[in-house]
Amino acid sequence: MKLNDPFGRMARRREREYQSLCESLKQAGLTDRAKAEELRDNLSKRTKKGLWFVLPIIVILALVLRTYAVYVLAFGALIVLWLTNTTQRGTEYLNRYIEEECTSPAADQENDATSEKPALPDQSDDETRGH
Repeated sequence: MKLNDPFGRMARRREREYQSLCESLKQAGLTDRAKAEELRDNLSKRTKKGLWFVLPIIVILALVLRTYAVYVLAFGALIVLWLTNTTQRGTEYLNRYIEEECTSPAADQENDATSEKPALPDQSDDETRGH
């Protein structure tokens, strides 16, 4: 039992979110590792662009509305926090999707090559038999 999630509600919620993302990506036909990695990279780029857009607006609003600057900055901090947390969770889900669902042709060929190799006989058996 975890202290921050004693009944496992958040873990179940995160799992449902991940399964929903998996279904959406599969329906979109995204099963290639390279495309999934590209999506992950684009997500971080869009987040950075969003922050570069939102932060100046927050600062300008705080300067223009000096009487409400505290509220504007608090609201802006919530927006930045939400944006970074959502992006981090999405990146984690995409990393998990890449590891669990996506197959790369190089990895498949490597697995096929290693599975076809015959097992070497155990040398300890040869030594006990006197060979």
